[in-house]
Amino acid sequence: MGCTMREKHIRANRRPRSVKPDSDSCDKDAISKSIAESGLKPFKYHLDLNDSSQSPNSNPNVEETGWGYCTEEQLEEILLKNLEFIYNEAVSKLVALGYDGDVAVKAILRNGHCYGGMDVLTNILHNSLAFLNTNSDGDGGGYSSNGGNLHESEPVFSDLRQLEEYSLAGMVCLLQQVRPHLSKGDAMWCLLMSDLHVGRASAMEIPVPDNGSTVPATGEGGANSAGVMAPALCRFHGGWGFGNGGGLEFPVNGIFSCGAEMNLQLQRDIEFPKRLNLSPSMKSLLKRNVAMFAAGFRANSKQLQAQVKAFPGRSTAPNLDSLDVSGTEVLAEQSGGDSENLDNQDAVNSVLSKFRDLNLDENLDLVAEDQKDEVIVSLFHQIRDLEKQVNERKDWAHQKAMQAARKLSSDLTELKMLRMEREETQKLKKGKPELEDTTMKRLSEMENALRKASGQLDLANAAVRRLETENAEMKAEMEASKLSASESVTACLEVAKREKKCLKKLLAWEKQKAKLQQDISDEKEKILKTQEILVQIRQCQKEAEVKWKEELKAKEEALALVEEERHSKEAAESNNKRKLETLRLKIEIDFQRHKDDLLRLEQELSRLKASAQSAELHNQSSTSPTSDSEGAKPQRETIARLLQELDNLEDLSEKEVNSNRECIVCMKDEVSIVFLPCAHQVMCASCSDEYGRKGKAICPCCRVQIQQRIRVFGASS
Repeated sequence: MGCTMREKHIRANRRPRSVKPDSDSCDKDAISKSIAESGLKPFKYHLDLNDSSQSPNSNPNVEETGWGYCTEEQLEEILLKNLEFIYNEAVSKLVALGYDGDVAVKAILRNGHCYGGMDVLTNILHNSLAFLNTNSDGDGGGYSSNGGNLHESEPVFSDLRQLEEYSLAGMVCLLQQVRPHLSKGDAMWCLLMSDLHVGRASAMEIPVPDNGSTVPATGEGGANSAGVMAPALCRFHGGWGFGNGGGLEFPVNGIFSCGAEMNLQLQRDIEFPKRLNLSPSMKSLLKRNVAMFAAGFRANSKQLQAQVKAFPGRSTAPNLDSLDVSGTEVLAEQSGGDSENLDNQDAVNSVLSKFRDLNLDENLDLVAEDQKDEVIVSLFHQIRDLEKQVNERKDWAHQKAMQAARKLSSDLTELKMLRMEREETQKLKKGKPELEDTTMKRLSEMENALRKASGQLDLANAAVRRLETENAEMKAEMEASKLSASESVTACLEVAKREKKCLKKLLAWEKQKAKLQQDISDEKEKILKTQEILVQIRQCQKEAEVKWKEELKAKEEALALVEEERHSKEAAESNNKRKLETLRLKIEIDFQRHKDDLLRLEQELSRLKASAQSAELHNQSSTSPTSDSEGAKPQRETIARLLQELDNLEDLSEKEVNSNRECIVCMKDEVSIVFLPCAHQVMCASCSDEYGRKGKAICPCCRVQIQQRIRVFGASS
């Protein structure tokens, strides 16, 4: 029972149930409390049934309710919420007594039934404690009498939800057996009003609905008449109920005359379902509970027997017509002589056979197709009746409006005539100071008639508005009925589609099962092949390990050679560094020497120029021009030779300087960056920007870490 009642038991005719019109305020409080605990939306609990009597054109097929527009599914949900709260309370009390939570839940699932003479919570606690005490040894070891462990015993129910649903189903079925005229919704309502106490629920009185039966019966006040309705099929979760699905083959008056024999027979001959595994104490409690049902049944049967005696010529017998899937309640009529021929013992045996046939696990595949068709037909009849009523009320309202309009037009015409007469009278009044009494009386009478006509017109307008409101309400009811019928048809189609889908899924699962079996056989063959491959792989692994060891040895030798090469490379690098430093010093010395030579030659050139100028001036003053030219000739030659040597030195120095000031990286641009603290100038600006980005930069000449870079400008820098 893995799903809920709402999922499996979808009824197309969700009609509200009726209750006593004189329900007191405590019943309202109990309903509100149950709804608040269940978490459902609050319903409108109008506990009055006078509305149906006030409406003269109400549809007799529409069942008026006194306890709100609750469906059977909503009532069941409220009762299940109450049972869930009670079972949780029982678990918490068992935990408070010192038992473990899992142990308490398992004990309730094993023996925590709600049967007994006390309230539901006390019965659950008493039954659970009896089970715990029975299955515990003397020193409290937690072992059962047959040597099994309590924790290892399998519970009857899988969870508390399943236990709640089974308990509710059992209580409703037993209550319907004791009071056959109750429907399932009425039975659940009685249980809700009696706080799930079946004894009090069986003693509650509910007006029996009149479904067109020809047998009158005195109601609660003794004036209302109602037919005796056959017990509805107690069906939970899509078809649980009596195992054989048979009907009750005994008349109502046969049940009325059972008396004390039925009570003793109920206590003596009830057979319990084997799957519940009830202990002897539980069986005795259940027998006492059934005795309480019988007592409540006798109290109700006396009233029904008085009704039958009031009409001795006719009696009613519930005939469920083999309790078919539709669940239609049929009222059959039988003669008095046929009813008196049945024995009381046969009636008792029939009731007991229904108790023995109580089975909550069968009839899961019954679908209420006839019931849905009947509901759709009844909805169509209701729609036609409502349309007739709407048309009648429209015609009546139209006639009243026309009458009021005609009367208003006549009153307006008369009012105009009176006004004209009053104007003439006023004109005559000027000439005649006194008016006749008859004219004054006539005027007053006409004014009174006018006031009455205006009042009647207001009443007619109010009646028209009221009829329009009722017409709108009836249209809304018709739309609701049509919507309900369409929903029923849609639900039927959805059920058929789901059934087809389930069949398709079943076929697909069977094909998938065959395919999986074939795959399993293929996988087994693959496993055998894989094992053979695994043996070969292990052999190859051993060979690979030998090769790996050889490769490892060769790798070590290669690493030794690499280490030797690295040492030799480091030695070569250090030698190259020393050579580079020596070359750098030599270049600096040569550069300095050339600079000194250049400076010396420049000084000598300037000195010779000065001496040449002074000699030239002296010769001009002392000798003639011819002698001057002859004496200055060797001096000019000396100066030209010195200038040529100076130019050669300058060219040589420029070449050396240019070769020494080239960048050591790109060998193109002139050096312009000075590295600190070593003060070497060996790179251009572009190469210096790229040099040392990936890590700490060091000078390429002296291998000192560069802390700062300075850019210089000029040829002599």
